[in-house]
Amino acid sequence: MKKIILILAAALTAFSVFAQGQTPGVKRPQGKRVSVLVDNDLCGDGDGLFHLVHQLLCTSSDVRGIVGAHVGARSQAWGQTAGEQQKNNAEISVSRASEILELVGQAGKVTVKPGAPGPMTDSKTPYVSEGARLIIEEAKKASAEKPLYLLFGGPLTDVASAWLMDPSISKNVILVWIGGQEYDFGHPFPPQYFTGNNLVEYNLRLDVNAAKTVFNDSDLTIWQIPRDVYRQALYSMAELEDKIAPLGKIGEYLCSKLGVFARMADTYVLGDSPLLLISTLTTTFEPGAAGCFYEVTPAPTITDTGLYDFTKKGRDIIVYKSIDTRLLFGDMESRFRIAAKSAIR
Repeated sequence: MKKIILILAAALTAFSVFAQGQTPGVKRPQGKRVSVLVDNDLCGDGDGLFHLVHQLLCTSSDVRGIVGAHVGARSQAWGQTAGEQQKNNAEISVSRASEILELVGQAGKVTVKPGAPGPMTDSKTPYVSEGARLIIEEAKKASAEKPLYLLFGGPLTDVASAWLMDPSISKNVILVWIGGQEYDFGHPFPPQYFTGNNLVEYNLRLDVNAAKTVFNDSDLTIWQIPRDVYRQALYSMAELEDKIAPLGKIGEYLCSKLGVFARMADTYVLGDSPLLLISTLTTTFEPGAAGCFYEVTPAPTITDTGLYDFTKKGRDIIVYKSIDTRLLFGDMESRFRIAAKSAIR
């Protein structure tokens, strides 16, 4: 009997530790605004712009900073204006962030810094930037009990660099990342769609060295939203024209940034928006993204080519398997509509 009691006590202790989210998550105090820092290639696909507007409009979101990320080694960003031709694409991302802050009436209220202008040269050397320094600064203001959510919708360059510069930040942050290819327990697409270089997901491919740092070397808490899951955030062009475009300056700005390429199909993946769903649109009590489902799994080793190697089991990470698009898009549409109405008054 005594042995059974000891076993039960040990099980309850283990459950308590997991429930508190020490590994691989950190429990957020109930009734508090969530602190987030957004790092995204806002000079690339327009989905990052949709996410940032939505994030800034959420009342439970305390945006501690915005870091403009790069879109790989290429010198020019998509949709750059004539006045932006002398800027690197991280600086253009900063310009986009500043435009959005002005758009939602928060100009000057959130710190915006450029991240690295390109990928890391290797997995051991940080790309020191103002953005990486901002991540460290804000992480030091957070704690394990009230963590800073690092919302990454592009390459991992800036968080990898920040960790290399100061590994102590890992105890105070949760990295929520849109990126990486499918897992065996996920929803893989027909293989003909992802072959050759496309086997490696786009955001991971933008900086493989940074992904190696984060997955292979760091002790950062990772909540990953891989390709098969962020592609579930599928929105139709008809919905954009019907529900978003008419919403004043916000609708006009966002739809104007999609470009010709995005309009070649009847659908568009708002792939960065799940960042908000996982971090911010959570339940009041026992906070969590209740409509989303995940798997706790050992982190894969990232190879030099960007593929997963499961022969070496790393620390446990959270990998999402599905997202609540009903809540995500319903909330987005309503907040954009409310903001548009407020601007008219």
